[in-house]
Order: sequence, then structure tokens, then C-alpha cells
Amino acid sequence: MGLNELKLLAKKYLNGTASAEEKERINQWYEAIYAGDAEEVDTNETEAEIKRRIFENIRQRMQESAAPAAVINPKYNVKQLWLRVAYVAAVLAIVCYCIWPAGKVAVKEVEKQVVNVPANRVLHVTLPDGSRVWLNVGSIFKYPKSFSGKTRMVELVDGRAFFDIRHDDKHPFIVKTRRVNITVLGTSFDVSNYKKDGQTRVSVVTGKVGVSLTNRSKDVLMLLPQQQIVLSNITNQLIKEPVHEAMVNAWCKNSFVFEQESLANVFNALEKEYNTKITVENKELLNERISIKLGNQHLDTIMEILSFTKHFKYQIANDSTVVVK
Repeated sequence: MGLNELKLLAKKYLNGTASAEEKERINQWYEAIYAGDAEEVDTNETEAEIKRRIFENIRQRMQESAAPAAVINPKYNVKQLWLRVAYVAAVLAIVCYCIWPAGKVAVKEVEKQVVNVPANRVLHVTLPDGSRVWLNVGSIFKYPKSFSGKTRMVELVDGRAFFDIRHDDKHPFIVKTRRVNITVLGTSFDVSNYKKDGQTRVSVVTGKVGVSLTNRSKDVLMLLPQQQIVLSNITNQLIKEPVHEAMVNAWCKNSFVFEQESLANVFNALEKEYNTKITVENKELLNERISIKLGNQHLDTIMEILSFTKHFKYQIANDSTVVVK
């Protein structure tokens, strides 16, 4: 009997839709697998008793399989080895159909969105509950497509994020990072969690924020507006200190943040943002690197800033074309 056929028969057998012939076939298979074993078979067993016997034997066999592997008897012929392989495959099929009925999932996995921020952008994300998040360059952020359960949980894997959280007393909002967990009900705060920095920083603008180490979740440090904590990877100590609000979220008010980025990538970002075409006559200029923050200015203003900084000339030919000389 092939594995696919066996799985089908197992499913029908267990949900009570198998015909008398199909029940006989799977029982014959079961008896054939146990041929040679010291097991008495009562032909007067009820279907329920047969099922219990099958699953008890499956349980015992699975426990045995967890023990150290025994040396295979070289006297086994190919047919015996095939029966053992078929038995293992069939056991898995039967157990799966028993524990995970068709069309159901044993553990419901929450589907998550993963945001990878490019190296030349600041992204804005609106969460399922209406809360807003600004993600800095190079950040990796995970959040569920919908919040369910007692908490609203997201994860800042790497990077920096500014959170403006919608208040909800019954569903605390939790931000997980590598070193700390941040819990709020509704507030605005900044989390810097870049691996390359060697530290984690949490700064509060409004409301109240609870911060705890991931391995000491019961020890919560509360932060109020214009306060922040800094956790060094070396000392592993949470240090509270004051912070000016302007320093907390100034970065997320800029549309573009470039750190030692090539002009080629800067121009590519501007092309996408302003739906324009930037043609560069001096190709060597594309390799020039720049660190700069640019706000939501008109394209002409941005080009003026770039040209002054990197010493080039430009001409806006029309609304959709810029020529850099």
C-alpha cells in the first residue's frame, strides 16, 4: 500500500467514513507491520478498542524511537526494512491526522509584517490599532497584521524607531528588542537599538514608559517625559538620565537621512520621491559620498543644498528632468 493511499485510508478510518473494505485494508496493513511481534489479536475487538490499541502501540513505538538507536540486524531482508520504513511513515501520517484534522492548524501562528528600511529613507508605518511608527535608516521592524490577545506586541529587531501609540488601558503595547522590553498604554517615545552602537536607548516624549531587561522582566524602570535610559552592552546596567525633547525625535521629521551615502544612491532616492529623472554628465560625481539630513523641501531647494555641498552645477530642465553637470 502506497503512503498516499495509506494516509487517505487513515484519515477516513479515524473520522468514521471508511467503508468495511477500507477498514479491513488498514487493519490488514497494521497486522502486517506487526507480523513477527509477540502480540495477541482479538478478532472480537470493537472499532474503538482497535483504535486504542493502535494508538497505544504508536505511543510505545515513538517512545522507543527516542532511545539510542540500536544496531540494525544484518539478517533483515529488504522486505523487512521496507516494512519498518513504511511503518514509520504511516505512524506519522496517522498521528498527524489524529492530532491535526484536515483544514485545522494545531498552533495558530500570527502572521507578521517585516519592514526592512533601506539605507536612504525614513519610513512611516501605521499599525493595525492606528498607532504610528517612524523607522530610521537600516531598521528592521516586525508587527502582526492584526493585534489579538491581551497585548499589542511588536519587535524592533535592529535600528531606531519613534512610536506614537494609541491609548488602550486593556491592551498594553509592548516593544521587544534584543536587550530590553518596553511596555506602555499610550504614549510617544523613541527606541534606538542599532547593533553597531553597542547600546540600547529609550527616550520618552509624552506619557509613562516601563522598561525592563529581557532576562529580568519583573524589575521595571519607569520613565516620564524628558527622561531616557541607556543600556550598555558592556556594563549591562540601566542608567536613567534627562533628555531634551528636541533631541528625541528630530530625526523622524526628515524625509531623507544619508550617512556616508554615494550621490548615486541619493539621486536614485530623489528620483523615486519626486517622480523625476536625474541625469549626471560627470559619472565620477556618482561615487562621491555625503552625510546629510534633508527635510520635505521642494526638489529645487534640495538640489541647491547638494550642489553647494558637493560642488556641482545642475539645471532643472522641466518638472520631470534634472541635469547634473
